[in-house]
Amino acid sequence: MKIQDLIYFKHLVDSASFTKTAETFFVSQPSISLTLKRLEEEFNVQLITRDRTSRNFQLRPEGEILYKNAGKIIDLLTATKQEMDNLETQTVQLGFLPTIGGFYLPKMLPTMSKFNSNLHLVEEESSEVMMNLLYENKLSIAISGTETPRFKEPWIEQYPIDKRPLQVCIAPNHPLAKEPFITSKMLTNYSFICLDKGYTHHAIFENWAKTNQINPNQVTYTKEIQTAGSFIASGLSVGIMIDLLVKNRTDIVTRPLKNAPQFYINLIVNKNAAVNPLQQKFNQTLIQNTSELQTS
Repeated sequence: MKIQDLIYFKHLVDSASFTKTAETFFVSQPSISLTLKRLEEEFNVQLITRDRTSRNFQLRPEGEILYKNAGKIIDLLTATKQEMDNLETQTVQLGFLPTIGGFYLPKMLPTMSKFNSNLHLVEEESSEVMMNLLYENKLSIAISGTETPRFKEPWIEQYPIDKRPLQVCIAPNHPLAKEPFITSKMLTNYSFICLDKGYTHHAIFENWAKTNQINPNQVTYTKEIQTAGSFIASGLSVGIMIDLLVKNRTDIVTRPLKNAPQFYINLIVNKNAAVNPLQQKFNQTLIQNTSELQTS
């Protein structure tokens, strides 16, 4: 069986079109039909039911099984190739969340100038995306955030960097800006802006809002940190987030939140990832620097 046949099949299902699939891969439409025939012969099943009058098709149960697993197989082979490439190259990768990792990198990297010419930074705003990159072996080390102090996954090695309480983020002229600290009851009548799913802030805020009986209708969600900052600075909404996300903004102030939940920042290592010798040395040095940062 050819891996390319699985790639064609997955795209065929996603696009629901033989024509679009053929155009995407610059092959003829009969080539896609032959791919489907080869797969059906390979597994000795019928994968789709075609309606030639309308050019539509429906996945049969067997086709649904192949579609579900085709993505996993493709991702696994891609990750395998990436691991092999990592062994052959002298590239050093570090993943980090720009708004968070950028604050700690100056403290962690001063002694690592020897890696500069080989260093490739992988920046992602979402902790969930970063953890997926680690899990899929596309990265071996990253700075990321979590709502809990410890991970339980066996493939993870975790080195704590810091923990920070979520704070109330508001415009300087907001009525609450005069308060030395803020309770959940003081926020009852205000609207909130929150980062969307995929961000650690989302999970922490959702738990806090549920505990403090915040009406879901009071919350607007955004995928962009800059958008959240704009809502807060305009006075439209209150943000509940760590200070690092707004630390460079003069149009936003922060106030302590009573019984605030914590945001945990960690150096995460995928101990199962295959890495080249230079990456291994980089990881060991960064782990040591992180440990020294905790004791200093």
